[in-house]
This record gives sequence, structure tokens and C-alpha cells, in this order.
Amino acid sequence: MFILYLIKYKMSSEQITYPTEIMKQLQDCEIKSDKYHKWSDKSEGIPFENSQTVTGVGNGEEKLAKELDISTLGGQNSTVDLIHPDMGNISVKDMTNDNCTLGTDGCNNMRKILRTVNLFVSWTEKYKSKCELADKYYNEINKSYGSSKTTIINGIDRLELCKSNLQKLNELLNELLNELYKKLLNKSEKKYVSLESEYIEDIIDNLGGKSLQELLDDCVRKEAITMNLIIVHKTKGWLLVKDLSRISCPRITRGAPRIDYS
Repeated sequence: MFILYLIKYKMSSEQITYPTEIMKQLQDCEIKSDKYHKWSDKSEGIPFENSQTVTGVGNGEEKLAKELDISTLGGQNSTVDLIHPDMGNISVKDMTNDNCTLGTDGCNNMRKILRTVNLFVSWTEKYKSKCELADKYYNEINKSYGSSKTTIINGIDRLELCKSNLQKLNELLNELLNELYKKLLNKSEKKYVSLESEYIEDIIDNLGGKSLQELLDDCVRKEAITMNLIIVHKTKGWLLVKDLSRISCPRITRGAPRIDYS
């Protein structure tokens, strides 16, 4: 299993394809994807900001509903923001000022991914006094990066990882996998006792041949796979996301993965 996962890690990841049923819906509705559609006269009288007339409705949702002739809003206790008669369920994300967070499903999926990170932390804590490699990683995660004032390990505990800390954590896990890869090929200059740990085997199993960043990107991309993801912008209009490669998870805030479109 070790070898299979590490070989898979070295190979390029498969491109995620857009579901066939959603592609058919897009064709039927003749909506051009990955391009902003200006707000039209149809929604001119609807404010972009949430009017609070319906609890749990976010910015741009009522305006978008008017544009798409939708009468059903998801509401506060629904993971669906809008329901289109042809397209089906729609998730609406306001990216006027910044990327935004995902809801309950996205948070739950992210927490499963972060179990791997907790294993990594536990491994460094257990072996830091016995192995220089584990000690090195322990010291690295007890630092902050970029403009962050929070160390990686404190950010993990709080479920708050800024972009620079997340990038460094991803880098450290990739380095660890490279050490394992060199070990398997007998190219490692040193032998590290900590690499024989069950923690390491579990980390590899959980990563499944992908990096931490790739898993988090896949996590936020599910929003555009299980539903139709539409980004709204106060001045630019609205955009239906089809190209999943343009969606990423830049950071984690308030216990939720953030979704970005570039």
C-alpha cells in the first residue's frame, strides 16, 4: 500500500470533469459559463445586499433569482440557495470583495481532510525527541509565516489557517512524502526511525496520493459538482462556474474552507 500511494502521489492528478446532467442543463438553458453576465433591467429594482425580507438569504440571491425567473429561495436551513426549474439546485456565492466560506457540508468535508493534519502534528510531538526529522517539522509548525501572528499549530487547533500558513503546511507534508519516496528507492542519506511509525502509514492512506492543497481544492470544488455554483458580484453581475480548475481553497477561516475563483 505504501508504494502504491507514493507512486500515485508522484503522478499528476486527474482532471475533474463536470457532471453530464449539469452540462445538459446548461445547454438547455443556454447560459454561457465562466463569464460574467451583467445585471439586466429584470433585476433593476432588486438591491444586491440582503434585504432581510427572507431569513438566511445572502447577498445577490434575490437579484439573481429575478434574473433567472426563479421563485423558490432556499432559506436559512437549506444548503441550497436557489432552485431553478431546469438547472436544479444552485449555490450562490458573493465574491464582490473577497473569496467566501462554504456552508455545513463543506465544513464537514474539510474536517475529515484535517484529520490527516492532526496525525502529522501527533507524529511530530511523539517523535521530536527521538528523531531529528520529526523535530525539524515540529519546529516548523510552531512558527508563523507571511504576515500571520498565529503559528501553524495554533491555527490548526483553531481551524484558522491563513494563506501563507496553509501553503507552508502543504509544503511540509509534501516534503515528508518525498522523504518516504526516497526511503523506498534507497536514495535517502539518513535513516529516520519515525518514518516507520503507524502515524506515517495513516497519513499516506488519508492523503490517497494527493497533496493537502489538492484535497482542499477538491473539497471546495464539490460545491460546483453537487450543485450549480453561481458567483455574484455587486457590479460585475453573475457567473456560472463550469471550469473547476479555476476554483481553489486559499485558506481556512472560522472553521470553514474558503472558496476562490480565479
